Amino acid sequence: MKKKNTSSIRKQLLGWLLIPIFTLCLVSGIVSYIIAIQITTDAYDAALSESARELANRLRIEEGQIVLDLPPAALEIFKEDKVDKSYYLAFDDQGKLIGGDADFFPSVSRLLTKPFRGISRFYDGRINHTDVRIACMRTAVPDQPNRKATIYVAETVLKRQALINEILGAVVVPQLCVISLATFAIWFGVARGLAPLESVRQAIAKRNPWDLRPVKEVRAPVEIQPLVSAIDDLLTRLNEDIESQHRFVANAAHQLRTPLAGLKTQIELGIRSEDKSDLGNILKQVNNSVDNVTRLVNQLLSLAKLEPASAWLIKQTDVDLNPVIKEATSDLVPAAVSKDIDLGFEGCEEAAIVKGDKSSIRELVTNLVDNAIRYTQPGGKVTVKLAVIDASEEQAKSLNAVDLSVEDNGPGIPLPEREKVFERFYRVLGNNVPGSGLGLAIVKEIVQAHDAKVWIDTGENGIGTITNVRFPVSISK
Repeated sequence: MKKKNTSSIRKQLLGWLLIPIFTLCLVSGIVSYIIAIQITTDAYDAALSESARELANRLRIEEGQIVLDLPPAALEIFKEDKVDKSYYLAFDDQGKLIGGDADFFPSVSRLLTKPFRGISRFYDGRINHTDVRIACMRTAVPDQPNRKATIYVAETVLKRQALINEILGAVVVPQLCVISLATFAIWFGVARGLAPLESVRQAIAKRNPWDLRPVKEVRAPVEIQPLVSAIDDLLTRLNEDIESQHRFVANAAHQLRTPLAGLKTQIELGIRSEDKSDLGNILKQVNNSVDNVTRLVNQLLSLAKLEPASAWLIKQTDVDLNPVIKEATSDLVPAAVSKDIDLGFEGCEEAAIVKGDKSSIRELVTNLVDNAIRYTQPGGKVTVKLAVIDASEEQAKSLNAVDLSVEDNGPGIPLPEREKVFERFYRVLGNNVPGSGLGLAIVKEIVQAHDAKVWIDTGENGIGTITNVRFPVSISK
């Protein structure tokens, strides 16, 4: 089983904040260490160079030879240091050793072959397995500028290292304190910043399964308001879906109870009947009842599919209304012929392309035409028309809308009831036409799912009814 990739916001925030701080402090420590070495080296090199200059002041010319006049008292002052040890060597202009420490010579011997440029140079070396810093100075003998001597002065680096460590400690220790305080502050701040998420979680976790109230009543910062809004939208859609299921169950139970009870009664009459001549009439009534129940169930299922909470199930594509409406109308020709009704279809020459679901649009046309046939008297007329409504003159080449109209010359619908007929199970009083009152309710749901409009007008010469549906077009010409 593949392990789910989960991540913690707390860990991510701490990582994004603490890792850069630690990195900056590490870089700062390294830079401070380099600067401390440079400052210490410059300071002690200057002192070492000064010691070499003091020895250069002791150079003399005796009998044509350069000598180093360094009395014991002066040598003691030169050597006096409780921490570091000092060494020196002096060479005349012929490269002859004129004074110094024998232990120092092996470290200097490798430097004698290097060309000397400038007044003084500095080197790192070792004397008796101890690190030293060496200063080399080429200088003229006092009062004899033509005679040159080379002086090497060395000093162990204990004081240098101690000073470097002291400077580094003075920089690093405060940084460690700052890091510790920053870590605590960041940890505390992240915990406080994530507290609203915990409050939202607790507010949802404490609810029972049927509590679908919005979460927006929970106080939350601006940053997580989109999350709260998304949760509220989800809860709203879920609540609508549950209510839709409840309505469907209630509608189905209400509408199916009566016809099923009547069907059961008719079957019982058939069972008890001793006269076989009555059995044919009973079976005919049973067949009609089954047809009515079947139509009712199909309408209830269509209505359930078209509920707002289930509208996302409809896959909309580009649909040409001409063949869809013609086919749906043709399927109802037998029903029209059985009532001696003249059923006609007037399409349009150009393609009427709309964005929609083909099966849903066909269901819409079927309900409109079937409703017109049912309520039109025998010998009447029902006409289905499809027309393209052109746009304004500035956009004469593009389509604005497609109108579908179903016109009959039946009894018509009173003006006050034209909005009510789209409600579920509503039927106009005063007619004996069988039905469930769901046909136009299904039409309304399909219209809303396609962003279309539906309305009812009076027929030509004030006779009959015209039901109009206007679809927005999908493709411009």
